[in-house]
Amino acid sequence: MERRPLVAVTCCWVMGVSILSLFQGLDAALAMVSLLLLLVGTGLLYTVNWKLLLVCVLALLLSSGERLWIERGNISDIPANEAAIGNEVTLRGYISSDVEVDGDLVMFRLKAQEIQLSQTAPKQSMSDTVVIRVKLAEESEQQTANMWKRGDTVQLKGEMKQPGDAGNFGAFDYRSYLKKQGIHWQLNVKGTNSVTHIQEKIDLRMKCLRVLDDFRRAIGALMDRMYPHGDSGYMKGLVVGIRSDLNPEQFDDFARLGLTHVLAISGLHVGVIVFLLLQFGAWMRLTRERTLDMTIALMPIYMMITGASPSAVRACLMAMLALWLARRHALKDGLHLLSAAALLMLIWNPSLIADVSFQLSFIVTAGLLLFVPTVTESLPFRWKWLRGAIAVTLTAQVVSFPLTAYYFHSVHLLSLPANLLLVPFISFIVMPLGMASIAMGAIWLPLGIIPAKLATMGNHFTFAIVERLSRFEELRTVWPQTSLLWVIIAYMLMGAGIVLLKRRIVEKKDREWWISQSADASLTIGLGEMTAPLVYVPAQSDENKRKSRILKLSIAVIGLGWLIWGYQLAILDRSATVSFINVGQGDCILIRTGKGKHILIDTGGTINFRKPGEEWRERRDPYEIGRKLLVPLLLKRGVRDLDALVLTHLDADHMGGARAVIDQIPVRAILFNGTVKDAPASNNMFQLALDKGIPFYAVHAPMEWEVDQSTTLSALYPAEDLTGESDMIKVSSDQNERSIVLLITIYERLFLLPGDLESKGEQAVVEAQINAGETMQRHIDVLKAGHHGSKTSTTQAWLNYWQPQETVISAGLNNLYGHPHPTVMQRLFALGSAILRTDLDGEIQYRISADGTMARRTLYSRVENKDVRVW
Repeated sequence: MERRPLVAVTCCWVMGVSILSLFQGLDAALAMVSLLLLLVGTGLLYTVNWKLLLVCVLALLLSSGERLWIERGNISDIPANEAAIGNEVTLRGYISSDVEVDGDLVMFRLKAQEIQLSQTAPKQSMSDTVVIRVKLAEESEQQTANMWKRGDTVQLKGEMKQPGDAGNFGAFDYRSYLKKQGIHWQLNVKGTNSVTHIQEKIDLRMKCLRVLDDFRRAIGALMDRMYPHGDSGYMKGLVVGIRSDLNPEQFDDFARLGLTHVLAISGLHVGVIVFLLLQFGAWMRLTRERTLDMTIALMPIYMMITGASPSAVRACLMAMLALWLARRHALKDGLHLLSAAALLMLIWNPSLIADVSFQLSFIVTAGLLLFVPTVTESLPFRWKWLRGAIAVTLTAQVVSFPLTAYYFHSVHLLSLPANLLLVPFISFIVMPLGMASIAMGAIWLPLGIIPAKLATMGNHFTFAIVERLSRFEELRTVWPQTSLLWVIIAYMLMGAGIVLLKRRIVEKKDREWWISQSADASLTIGLGEMTAPLVYVPAQSDENKRKSRILKLSIAVIGLGWLIWGYQLAILDRSATVSFINVGQGDCILIRTGKGKHILIDTGGTINFRKPGEEWRERRDPYEIGRKLLVPLLLKRGVRDLDALVLTHLDADHMGGARAVIDQIPVRAILFNGTVKDAPASNNMFQLALDKGIPFYAVHAPMEWEVDQSTTLSALYPAEDLTGESDMIKVSSDQNERSIVLLITIYERLFLLPGDLESKGEQAVVEAQINAGETMQRHIDVLKAGHHGSKTSTTQAWLNYWQPQETVISAGLNNLYGHPHPTVMQRLFALGSAILRTDLDGEIQYRISADGTMARRTLYSRVENKDVRVW
């Protein structure tokens, strides 16, 4: 602690700003008191310098106080219950971010200065930052939007809304994400006609940032010209940190193998830039001091050009501090530089402590500084360069693993060899070539094309390796959401492991020294006329050896328990769950059986109303519900594979996300209604599944599948004659009337899922049940309302027959179809069935215990049912 006072102070500052992220109210106060007592106790036990102890206590108090002050001040000037929500308002302010034009959508941030809640209301001053989304009506409006720049004063008319929240348990919460940045509102604007540009003076800060935006765009445009073979987006991300043009599927491949860090501006990029600037100074015959001053002055500019991500800020700050200390001949070790960078960033913005990239950047860098020397020395390789490379890669992988598993829930076993092979190749060959192409191409375009072509050759090699390695889906491990304590224990185990490894290295060196001395015949111990060679005497006694073995065994057992805890084996939980996932205007139900098997019924999706000639509306990375919502959510819940993917029918709002699910999660079988639909989305999905060798099964009544002892699926519809008895699959454009209807029994609890079946099909199912000898009336626990609560489904006869205790309606908030229809709601109210809606309740989950006890929870607690326990 006294050897590295800055490290100690930084650790206390980090703990102080972390308290409000981990605890609330009284718990936060208790945590603060506990930390203070721990500091005082440490000082008393280990006789720490009282001045340093006092500084640490002050750091803890000041950091938590600053974070509390910022959190309490993070409120909007517009109350959430204001009448403006959902109505047209007028905002005036200046553009405070770069303007991104993507297809038919323009996005930027506005520093609002004035708001008018209605045409008759007076204007009010405000200081909120608002996210602006402008939906373009015509292609020509893109040119108008491209003229908007940071710092421009504009007046906009649009609909004021709060940003969307998670909608599902554990999903990404956009509203919370923006709130951490001090943003509480979003304005939806229709067309550029609703935006008025106002000529006003732009302040100096905005002018400087605008120049950097233009410079960044110019670099992007130059790289588009030099890399015409589909790799310009990748090179822009690699060299300049422009990630908006990255190929989404290619990015997913990199993410599977844990390679996305090469696309984040970090210490390696900054190191190359510093080296080039120092060499430039030497070439220009500048003095050492002038060269260092020039390099320090250019670091903030490079940081801003590359987007000022947390990793870029950290690397640039460390470089600036190192260069400044080198100029003063007072350069300290890397841990001091890292601590200083973290301290400065957290003082500037305490909320950064909750940023994932900030956490990964600093923890991995700290791990490299602390662990690499020991790991390098312990590796049994003769060549020093190989030991160093393996030690760096291995340490980075191990140190980043707990946070990667905690936040992203997927770690590929080929990540280590992929990083070992590709990171040096990309870092020392492709990236310098990319930088050279920019520098040379800016002087004369044909000059830059030479290194660009060489870089493209390297990119093709990289893409081929990544694509081949990412195909090994069976080597991907999935880690469900666990507690933060799991992460903390991981780093404690790493620390204990390094201590043991250091001890082992010391013992090995001692043993080798004694052996070498013993081999020297001239070194003897005289015993009168007799002599005896020097014999190795172990440093540890037998008792110490026994204690050391017990310690190692204890750490190994704790480590094994830690792995089991994080992996969450299915056998440890015998309860089953049925989750009605909120996918907006669509259906998606995830079933987990009592033995941990998973079945996904429908995948939601977005209906595309685009017409021919509107290709300009296409966005670079459009919101795709499978890739953006379902896959991350399934991984977070520990879905390592799907025993079955059931597609009740092939309309886009039920199978639109299937392609992403099939692409990223192993699927054992696909169950469908025996027909196909001539549409690009379904055709692409079928082709991908065929390429992966996934078997298809056409479902019809009265098929039954006993998944395991807890769960059975019974098909009630379509009838067998509708699917056809030949091997030919029928093409059907009307998919609703061919929806699969499943009656699912889980620990004797009944769930009825009719897809989008309408009245004619409902009548056929009821008649078939009665003809099969069933009673004239059945009682089920949960019914999913057909066709999102449309008036053509969930008929009175259907409800009278099934008598559902609860009814779930899966519909989008403020959808264009008016679902659920008032007639259906009246029927359900009259029946006395508790109504739950994904548009109002968010995700709806049912947990069924092995004894048949059922509990329910919703993301937003809105409906009570005395017959169903709240989970």
